[in-house]
Amino acid sequence: MAILCAHVRVLFLLGALQQVVFSATPVPAKRYIVNLDLLPQDRFHDIAVYYADDLKAFVKELRQIVPQEVIDVVDVIAATVDKHIRAPYAAEMVGVSLAAGVALGDILLANLLYELTAHNTKACTSIVAEALNGTIYHGRNLDYGTFTDLLKNVTAIVDYQQGGETVYTGTNFVGMVGLLTGQKPYGYTITLDERDQGDWWMNLIDGLADGTDGVASFLIRDTVAGDYTFEAAVGKLAYSPLIAPCYFIVGGTTSGQGVVITRDRVSAVDLWYLNALGGQWFLVETNYDHWTTPPPDDDRRDPAIKAMNATGRANINAPALFSVLSIPPVMNNGTTYTVTMSAEVPELFFTWVRYP
Repeated sequence: MAILCAHVRVLFLLGALQQVVFSATPVPAKRYIVNLDLLPQDRFHDIAVYYADDLKAFVKELRQIVPQEVIDVVDVIAATVDKHIRAPYAAEMVGVSLAAGVALGDILLANLLYELTAHNTKACTSIVAEALNGTIYHGRNLDYGTFTDLLKNVTAIVDYQQGGETVYTGTNFVGMVGLLTGQKPYGYTITLDERDQGDWWMNLIDGLADGTDGVASFLIRDTVAGDYTFEAAVGKLAYSPLIAPCYFIVGGTTSGQGVVITRDRVSAVDLWYLNALGGQWFLVETNYDHWTTPPPDDDRRDPAIKAMNATGRANINAPALFSVLSIPPVMNNGTTYTVTMSAEVPELFFTWVRYP
């Protein structure tokens, strides 16, 4: 399987960086192809071999923060993973495990990264905005307060292809077969932000044991892999069961197609839409319900809103959105990567690993 480095969109990158100011030099994430025409267990082989050492370091650290009783249950589930995780994800994880020389239980832990850490990590800022011409731009910072440097080492863009054509794109951590950031070309873009709603251990165990999983990253990949309308994609994200609460931020291709979905484990509790005609031309979501006030010690929302208003709707584009996501504390010591994208202009999908 071919491996592509991040030379794609170089002209866009060079032009963009001339227009932005950031506090530290970003590094373009490496870019790869996953061939969906291959058997699931073979799709991630080359990537897993290349990143084997970094993946081992990541899962070793992850095991240090997860209670042993959870690790024990995950290891048992991994022994019959195909009974608990639906296709193609079970076979893809087996393939990653074999190629990287990492225990399947550890690969399953990596794929449960959000569910395992959502209770104690404030992770992410997402912004969706509508330009004057109706183009929807979507950007995100993915933040993690733990093992941030290890995550940077396994950050990559993946173009998922069938018949040599890209059917969807995502940025994720190597070893994970789901997506935390995804794009369906000419359809929609999706990001995940953490929502802390307390105890979740038994929900994790129950969700895996009964075979329904409810893994958020699998749901995002399911959605970008499907041929949904924007409205149908929002519905799928809003009402599919989950292990852990979260925010899904979705951008579309026409005016008004931007929404923050506030999720509990069962369904959406709120859908907050763009309304440019009403003055709401952008939405900022961090890790707090938008109708509440963020705590003073973690207020990334208000600086982002101030920067978006200073930018103005007439000037918003991918480079300008990157600039907003680069100001402190929107970008902070926990920021792993920044993505800018637009489903209407899929070639704008780009990811930078951040070193604040």
